[in-house]
Amino acid sequence: PHTIPLPFIVTAMPFRAYRVATFTRCSQHRFSISLTFSSLPQYQPHLSPQSQILHNFLPWLEKKASSTISSSLSIANSSYGNSLFTSNSIQTGDCILQVPYSVQITADNLPPEITTLIGEDVGNIAKLATVLLIHKNFGQDSEWHPYISCLPPQGKMHNTIFWNESELEMIHGSSVYQETVYHKSQIEKDFLAIRPVLKSFCQSFGDFTCKDFMHACTLVGSRAWGGTKGLSLIPFADFLNHDGISEAIVMSDDDKQCSEVTADRDYVPGEQVLIRYGKFSNATLMLDFGFTIPHNIYDQVQIQLDIPKHDPLHGMKLDLLQQYFVPQANDAKSLKCSVNSFTIKFALILNFMFILMNNLASIP
Repeated sequence: PHTIPLPFIVTAMPFRAYRVATFTRCSQHRFSISLTFSSLPQYQPHLSPQSQILHNFLPWLEKKASSTISSSLSIANSSYGNSLFTSNSIQTGDCILQVPYSVQITADNLPPEITTLIGEDVGNIAKLATVLLIHKNFGQDSEWHPYISCLPPQGKMHNTIFWNESELEMIHGSSVYQETVYHKSQIEKDFLAIRPVLKSFCQSFGDFTCKDFMHACTLVGSRAWGGTKGLSLIPFADFLNHDGISEAIVMSDDDKQCSEVTADRDYVPGEQVLIRYGKFSNATLMLDFGFTIPHNIYDQVQIQLDIPKHDPLHGMKLDLLQQYFVPQANDAKSLKCSVNSFTIKFALILNFMFILMNNLASIP
């Protein structure tokens, strides 16, 4: 493991994004511990208490889909949780998995009687989380039991929303902290709207808590993709771990009615296959997925500069800021900020300050 210095995390700016056909999950240790998937050694799968469930998972899914999901990958437990490994050699450009839309979980899986009772203010993440809770409540009677039983429990999720007060205090004042508070309050609001609906649907939901709902929302927020059908949980594909420099992503093909992944490099048998969840800063990775990576090339900071209108250098300063402003990434959405807030890559900060100081020094 590698340690990320605290100021590095505190200043990082989160980019909220809910899946434009690109990313999944992978929970690691809390923010002081991070793992770089791009430099992982070739881990050999090892047995675990869930080994039999994992062994049966792909055959179950392929039977449900009535098609081959993958002939190149197998699921196994590694030091980083459930992962996908190559079962034979893979060449760059090979399609390594295809998951039909028919075996993906969406908000459309909600029972109609619940859908009609949930207000329009409840978003798709909360609706999809409700689907998970309903099927989890069904236990082994659920058609999705083999999938749900493979999802990480609350104790294995390390997103900032699960941090205690002393842990959150270490990032107090950062945009990550502010976004965590907002995210938690939104989940609590959705919980209050959904809880009475679920209780009326099934009496056994009487012990259903906000923490249960928060866990379900976090599972969805860290694993679901967005496409023409809305948010979808894609079984098997969401066992892929993250590599920030990988060019492999989950793509949706409406013509084939499936989601698929194409290898961006060659793999040898027994190697873990990695994809890119998105072009995310460490702040976003910690907020949405519960891990960070060292030397993240997408790390950015938010700089708040309030330039008074009466400042004689007002125009020059704005021009400099606009010149070194970094546009929003294609697959990421920044937090709302004031007109004088700018997102600048770490590598440009010193250059920007140097240019600014030189310009100021040249003025009589």
